[in-house]
Amino acid sequence: MEAGVVFHGVCFRDEPGVMGGMRKLSIVLFSILISIPAFAGWSRAGLYGADVRALAADPDDPDLLFLGTSQGEIYASKDGGASWSNPRFSNPFPGYVVDNLMVDARGRLWAAAWGLWGGSVVAVSEDQGKSWSRRDTGLDSLSVRAFAVDPSEPQHLVAGALEGVYASKDDGASWRKISDQVNVGSVAIDPRGGDTIYVGTWRQAWRTDDGGRSWKHVAKGMVLDTDVFAININPANPDEVWLSTCGWVYSSADRGDTWNRHKDGFDNRRIHAIERDPEVSGTVYAGSVAGLYRTSDSGKGWKLVSPDSLVVTAIVVHPGRPERIVVATEGDGVYVSPDRGESWHRSSHGLYNVKVASVTPDPVREHRVYATVFFGGTSSGLYVSDDGGANWSRLNETPLPEILTLMVRQKEQPKFLAGTPQGFWWSMDGVKWERSEPRIVPIRVEKMVEYSASRLFAATALGVYTSKDGGKGWYPLGSEDRTVDLALGWIAAGPALYALTESGLRVFDGESWSRVEGAPERGRTLAVRRHGNRDLVVVAGSRGVEAGMVDAVKRWIPSKAPRGEHGSVHAAPHSGGTLFVTFNGRHEIHLLDGKASAWKTVGVPTTLRDVAGVAADPFESRRFFLGTHGQGILIWDESESRAAVEPALPQLAGAGGAK
Repeated sequence: MEAGVVFHGVCFRDEPGVMGGMRKLSIVLFSILISIPAFAGWSRAGLYGADVRALAADPDDPDLLFLGTSQGEIYASKDGGASWSNPRFSNPFPGYVVDNLMVDARGRLWAAAWGLWGGSVVAVSEDQGKSWSRRDTGLDSLSVRAFAVDPSEPQHLVAGALEGVYASKDDGASWRKISDQVNVGSVAIDPRGGDTIYVGTWRQAWRTDDGGRSWKHVAKGMVLDTDVFAININPANPDEVWLSTCGWVYSSADRGDTWNRHKDGFDNRRIHAIERDPEVSGTVYAGSVAGLYRTSDSGKGWKLVSPDSLVVTAIVVHPGRPERIVVATEGDGVYVSPDRGESWHRSSHGLYNVKVASVTPDPVREHRVYATVFFGGTSSGLYVSDDGGANWSRLNETPLPEILTLMVRQKEQPKFLAGTPQGFWWSMDGVKWERSEPRIVPIRVEKMVEYSASRLFAATALGVYTSKDGGKGWYPLGSEDRTVDLALGWIAAGPALYALTESGLRVFDGESWSRVEGAPERGRTLAVRRHGNRDLVVVAGSRGVEAGMVDAVKRWIPSKAPRGEHGSVHAAPHSGGTLFVTFNGRHEIHLLDGKASAWKTVGVPTTLRDVAGVAADPFESRRFFLGTHGQGILIWDESESRAAVEPALPQLAGAGGAK
């Protein structure tokens, strides 16, 4: 599950176009590699972005901003969003989606997050995100989706959960249930006093005027399936309330007793965020799944003022800097307008919550590295760095679907091959792309491997495919089971192709497919390394990691492997056969280099999640690039690493291979 793309309720999202946009954005990502001293040998590539789910500003300082991501990270900016940093240099809420951030009247930063596998966190920081104190006793087993702090009484908190509405009068030390309304997605407290509270649910809105003892269904003028995402109260006139919903925008002049729906000018109906201009009366901003809209006449008409490719999740318009608009986006980081939406620039410097599907050094050009990135908007695509990962710019001009797997070849034509959810693509230069045959079948391509300049293999949702013309045309290879990974190996006296399919591990000897007897039944990633006169095959997935030798009659002989759940395994090209194993939630990688017969462990300066691939620098085989789904690219120089190595595991089991 990707938290950044999951939405609940009856109204379904209108997806924006893959490469749509109102203006062409010139996107170049700059940085320097940031060394992490506590883990010698590690650095981060300067590829920036984030799946931002919450955005907040300090009411006393327009340049102090905070954001939360779908990975549980908190970032801070002290320059109005021009650059970002992680205050604690680690993830405070791994496994949680930070959907709510708020700075109270005392300057404290509050965060509310819901767990991908259940539960919630409500926490407060008094040092701008460096440290956190949990304030969720009684809420931690619920799914909190909305949060508010009383503007007039900061110790008064309200949390909206899928299970109901809860309030605290003591800074979160204790909580009591004040409403049985379920599927709560938004809450707000009247600035005139904490007894008036608004609640938005998947089915319209409610209000209490007595602190939760009684509730009024405030839905006159709303359609039945209105899913209320955000509530905005005008502090200068608290009777004026605005809502963003799955069915456009609503406003009320009488505290929600009656509502007016506004939709003229919108090209889509799903509006995530709503924010008023604190200086210009009648000007309101609405963040949708297809850009930011603005009205200058109190909602009578709306105008798109940003690229329509932006999925806007939050908006900040600060009273101390009302001409500047900061918007958070799904997958694409932060965008800033200095002139009320007339112009925009991407402002994600320092955000490492980047989904990298693959990372590949150029095999013939030193210091050049490619990465396929899914930001969620026009910034997605193929990126290139000519300085080893410090600075990046987008390479492809042809609009492409999300690139799941990339192959960069030495001098063969075409040089670039891409596998996507919509089939195969090829390119001579990485800039202009053409779709490979078959074009009429939407094949999801998970992995490609190269046997020779002309012969290639691919794992797809329709089975194993092969190409004999360097990737311009593909056809089935006789295995129709859904295949998630492939690896080349050697069995008996000849080459072999291993396929990790939904029915288990299979092997192709050039003539026919065979099942590897006794091999693991399930897995998500596969890697093969020659060991003695046999293949060592490693299969990893949610159930852990299993390794084994495959003998001449295609039987599985179990071997030692690192232990843990939710693992992945990758073979690093140009590394002499080194295998990498990672586990979600751990600060370590396990590796088996090309000559060793035992695994060793190396510390990593972050909690790893969803490693998408590992590649070795072809010009420096001890330098590795780790691409991740949500943490960008980590770079490891093994020659500089001083990390502790765990004791070697026993010799690989099985006759005829261990030495």
